[in-house]
Amino acid sequence: MLILLTVFFGLVFVVSGGVLLWETVINPQLTDNTLGEVQTAFEDAGGIIDIPLSVEGDAAEDGREQEYARRTAAVKKLQDTVNKDICGWIRIEGTNINFPVLRSFPDDEYYLYRDYRGEDSRYGSIFLAGNTPLNGDNQLLHGHSMMDGRMFWDLTNFGDAEVVRRSPMIQYDTAEEAGDWKIVAVFKTNTYPSQGEIFYYDKGAFASPEQKMQFYYEVMKRSMVDTGVDLNENDETLMLSTCSYEYDGFRTVVFARKVRENESRSVELTGIRAAEHALMPDIWYGGAAPQYWPDKFEDAVTAGIVDWYTGDLGGTDRSGADENASPEVSTPEDATSDDFDDSNYI
Repeated sequence: MLILLTVFFGLVFVVSGGVLLWETVINPQLTDNTLGEVQTAFEDAGGIIDIPLSVEGDAAEDGREQEYARRTAAVKKLQDTVNKDICGWIRIEGTNINFPVLRSFPDDEYYLYRDYRGEDSRYGSIFLAGNTPLNGDNQLLHGHSMMDGRMFWDLTNFGDAEVVRRSPMIQYDTAEEAGDWKIVAVFKTNTYPSQGEIFYYDKGAFASPEQKMQFYYEVMKRSMVDTGVDLNENDETLMLSTCSYEYDGFRTVVFARKVRENESRSVELTGIRAAEHALMPDIWYGGAAPQYWPDKFEDAVTAGIVDWYTGDLGGTDRSGADENASPEVSTPEDATSDDFDDSNYI
């Protein structure tokens, strides 16, 4: 009997050790090797730009059109030679985020636990949400936040202004168009009603400029970081969403807007700072959230507390809004959506 028990526990130890070795060493290394192949292919095709995205100044503005053409061609080449479901590429300088973006129909979660080749992987892929169209007004990308630092893990730290200061720009290219994106906001949000009202941020298209700006306002009042980047109803925006671990079911979302035509890609790094009055879920406060922000975007503009808006809805140019004005106080109102389900995206 003693011999049998010894053999049994010995087998348990060997099997457990093998599983641990696979999960912590072998599988991550295989994932890195697989991603390394497609990263090399993208770079060789001209997809990685030579200039640092975070440098201030206009020294790199010449030749932007040619550069964008190379980057879109690189995505097209991956579609033709690697996987037709590769719809784009996402990269943030100063992080490990440098990945293909996948899109699938009719199951937009197909790549949640599959790599870019379609093979099973607990790391999954970065993928485009099904209800936010490619190159639409607002594109939402999901990715796992792996605690070993892989995939979208780095995003969980972007609530810190210093982190954004180091990486204020995003390279996001599709087969149709390349683009550089300035980070505008970073917010943490809940997915469980017990933690407070849910902010439904899976919006891809808007019925009117007013609806679009109301959505942007809902994002901006939640931002933990003030980047100094302006926003208006003509902008195209991008959201990167990943699981966050402050509370069960939390998400970190990085929100950026596309660099406009003839706009400099430089960012005023010294202007990036922690935001005041960021609206967090109720659980963050241990009770109801403070009532600082007006419900409506237009009321916040009128109150003078929106300093990031440079559009002209209502015929008023808000580029010079007074950031020190006191607001009207009312209860925050969240946007709604019937088809939002972010509970499986981690």
